[in-house]
Amino acid sequence: MPPPSEPPLRIADLGAARTLFAGLRNARFETMAIAYLDPNRRLLGMRHLIGGQDHVAVSIRRIAADALAFDAAGVVIAHNHPSGDATPSARDLAFTRALAAGLRTLEVVLLDHLVIAGPRVTSLRAMGVV
Repeated sequence: MPPPSEPPLRIADLGAARTLFAGLRNARFETMAIAYLDPNRRLLGMRHLIGGQDHVAVSIRRIAADALAFDAAGVVIAHNHPSGDATPSARDLAFTRALAAGLRTLEVVLLDHLVIAGPRVTSLRAMGVV
């Protein structure tokens, strides 16, 4: 008999999201992680993309395609700043706004975008960007 499976991880708040993405804090290269969630904010799946020293290339189309493949209702993204500064860049802000708008057309909500630098985490939702 297979062992009982654990219930899906629920990302109900900023604290749970910080825990989910904690592995990004000490990455040497800029890395983005995307979490796809069901309507009850249970984790359906994730994707990690590794970039360079100061950026990671990701397309809105790729995130949208994954959201549709998972039949996700919500998405939370996070990326690290290896520089140690958790302040979102102008590129981070523009990408977040464009991603939120694109996902909205698919009836998927961008719940938050976190910028992680060591122990510091900046929530773009808390900043009013999302």
